[in-house]
Amino acid sequence: METNAIEIRGLWTQFGNHIVHQDLDLTVKKGEIVSIVGGSGSGKTTLLREILGLQKPSRGTVKVLGIDIDKASASEMRRLDDRWGVLFQQGALFSALSVFDNIALPMRELHGLPESLITNAVLLKLQMAGLSPDDAVKMPADLSGGMIKRVALARALSLEPDLLFLDEPTAGLDPALSDSFVDLISGLHDELHLTVVMVSHDLDTILDLSTQIIVLADKKVVASGLPEDILRVRHPFIENFFLGNRGRKVLAGLSHLNVAKVLGGSNGK
Repeated sequence: METNAIEIRGLWTQFGNHIVHQDLDLTVKKGEIVSIVGGSGSGKTTLLREILGLQKPSRGTVKVLGIDIDKASASEMRRLDDRWGVLFQQGALFSALSVFDNIALPMRELHGLPESLITNAVLLKLQMAGLSPDDAVKMPADLSGGMIKRVALARALSLEPDLLFLDEPTAGLDPALSDSFVDLISGLHDELHLTVVMVSHDLDTILDLSTQIIVLADKKVVASGLPEDILRVRHPFIENFFLGNRGRKVLAGLSHLNVAKVLGGSNGK
């Protein structure tokens, strides 16, 4: 049985003379919550697009749920569309459609289900995302930033995916809303047995949610694992991101003993 949700081997991404990824290898096991982090220009969003088949790498292989994206037929890509959901950074809701119709759209496009079943499914997804039936008639322009994220999450879950992609899921949210959204993702992960792949700059979100952190730098993956594994790797980005003033404050609040030991031993870096 396939145990890996995503396998990337020998990936190169090149635009003219500019190389973004070089011999990049990455594995995401099923059931994990994986955060991809890296500095500006490290190719996080580009990598996400390549995993989703929206952009073709210069070379290398990308397999998602056992399917080679580059060699996949149209029918195989449609099956993958059924098995993954995507929450884009700004929500990417259709402004002319109501909340209900935004969530119902994937069901109508891919399955042609009866409207009675779609209605029940939309109301269920609203509930799962922490929204009420009254929110279904609202338009995107009437929603707060936190509600836009939740509606976009409900739409990402509309086809009951195995794999959920989140692009900066807590960007723009205040701390209370961010914490609430993190709790929501964690609960859905446990309830639905999802594999979650997230691109984020938010340390609190990364450390609260991740079962694996993947660090992109120098055109490849320079570290992967639990927070304490990452902190043992001496690299400028890791030291600046995780062990700067902000990072130390977040890490100091964790009760995980191994993290505390590594943090305590890094003062002489």
